[in-house]
Amino acid sequence: MVGSQAGVADVLPVGSEPAKFHWLSANPGKRRTEIIYFVWFLISIPFQTLVTKNLSYDKPNDAILLTQAVVMALGTLILPLVLRAREDRGVPLRELYGFRMGAFLFIWSVLGGFIGTAPWYDVLHGHFAYNTDLNPNGVPLFMLPMTISVFGCYSVILGTLYRIISQLLDRTHSVLTRDTLTRHAVICLLLAGIMPLCETLAYTGKGYCFDNPVGMWGLNVLIYGSWHFAALLFYTRWDTRPGQRASLSTTILAGFATLGILMSLMATIETFIAPHFVEVQHGVVQIDDWSPDNCLGPKP
Repeated sequence: MVGSQAGVADVLPVGSEPAKFHWLSANPGKRRTEIIYFVWFLISIPFQTLVTKNLSYDKPNDAILLTQAVVMALGTLILPLVLRAREDRGVPLRELYGFRMGAFLFIWSVLGGFIGTAPWYDVLHGHFAYNTDLNPNGVPLFMLPMTISVFGCYSVILGTLYRIISQLLDRTHSVLTRDTLTRHAVICLLLAGIMPLCETLAYTGKGYCFDNPVGMWGLNVLIYGSWHFAALLFYTRWDTRPGQRASLSTTILAGFATLGILMSLMATIETFIAPHFVEVQHGVVQIDDWSPDNCLGPKP
């Protein structure tokens, strides 16, 4: 899937000049969708802050947190279908980039979060401060839909950086000019750790924390960098030029392939790397477990 997209979308013919430099997508539908993802997430930040300030330490907060999460997810999934680019008017729903990317985000974020959160506890020794009753498979339920919006925003940031780096390499007039699968994978690998590093700053807040600094600053980047590396391999290849549309089946299959890659990478890290730095504790769930003996400390 990755190779076929590369062959169609991004390889420059020998001797041809690169297109005009652009940091936004050249595909109108993708460009509109990415702008919506980014702006909608920024709009949601004051709402997230308000919700956080009104959480209770003594009773479950599922209702208010789920409301926030569902609003964020619905905006990410629905707004691109309504606020279409001019070129997408009249295009069937399943062919819209926003619909196809929405399907990918759902698989990556919701299904991935449901099956892939265990390393947060086992390897990273992470704690969630949220008082929630609905925690399927050890995951606070609200985090699953909320992650759709979060990952949508992240995909815009990382996708834009990928686009910029690729265009700069296209202009080097060297072996790096050719858009090979190796070049593609290396760029994705270099970008994969950026968002986990940025998120680490949030782990110093009241919502969640790590007991072990090695987990916080090192293994976290490896674990969640795996998530972004797996996804970057695919979504950076879709709809890169005007008129180009990856099929819905391609994006859905890519979503499940992303899960397979990230689960394999996380299992490798948990089995072969993490034991050298931390004690891997299987089956631990640490939600609302305030204690002087962990990073959350005593309950406020």
